Amino acid sequence: MNDPEANDRILRLNVALDGELDAASSLELEREMQANPALAAEYRRLEALRASMARLVQRETAPKTLADRIATLGAPTTRAAPSPVRRPVWSGARALALAASVAAVGFAAGAGLTSLRQSATRGPAAGLVSDFARASIAGQPYDVASSDRHTVKPWLAGRTTVSASIVDLASQGFPLAGGRVAIVDRVPAPTLVYRHNEHLVAVTELPPPADGARVNGAVQTIDGYHVAQWSDANLAYVAVSDMDEQTLADFVAAFRQARKPASEAPAK
Repeated sequence: MNDPEANDRILRLNVALDGELDAASSLELEREMQANPALAAEYRRLEALRASMARLVQRETAPKTLADRIATLGAPTTRAAPSPVRRPVWSGARALALAASVAAVGFAAGAGLTSLRQSATRGPAAGLVSDFARASIAGQPYDVASSDRHTVKPWLAGRTTVSASIVDLASQGFPLAGGRVAIVDRVPAPTLVYRHNEHLVAVTELPPPADGARVNGAVQTIDGYHVAQWSDANLAYVAVSDMDEQTLADFVAAFRQARKPASEAPAK
């Protein structure tokens, strides 16, 4: 369904990324993003997409024959014009720029359709993998950087609909690095970011499945990243990481053990 307000927001974000907003409009947009985590997340998504395209899409020089043909579009002819109406003349450079813009839009649309197809078959995990990749590319793995859960938890509490459950895994080699907001089905969800050496794991906490089904936490691979999904009586979890499969499995085991009620903890 076409949403004029959503389209207007996307247009404003793209204009901002192009550096075309005036100072007053830029300040207004910045304030809106501070008050609206979903808008800020969309800005980061578009920013990361542009960075990915700049990094992955190779720039190629147009063949000389094509450049010559485009240049002739603006060349004068010896035949008299049938009317005094003047038509706009497109230089070769402007025509090439237009062609490049059309190609970029097509690339972005194709990437978006691919993402939608993946999300339809793999649930929230595919979207969270994309979120993890964008955050890594943008160099912003978390919105709030802190190893103190008493700092991260209240920050997330004011921005998400799920009360984040944070466990201390520093003694197991997985210290807390911070937190961020992920958008899942247009709902802001808390994401906890833990570190292991040079690698990160992002754990997004979601409401439990409506059918009450439990997920066992097996590790799978989606688009080159390792993913684990599991649930307990209160929440569902999706962990995405660039760690190796075994290290992620160890993290999941430590996280689940730390989340168990005292009555379920192993006897000492």
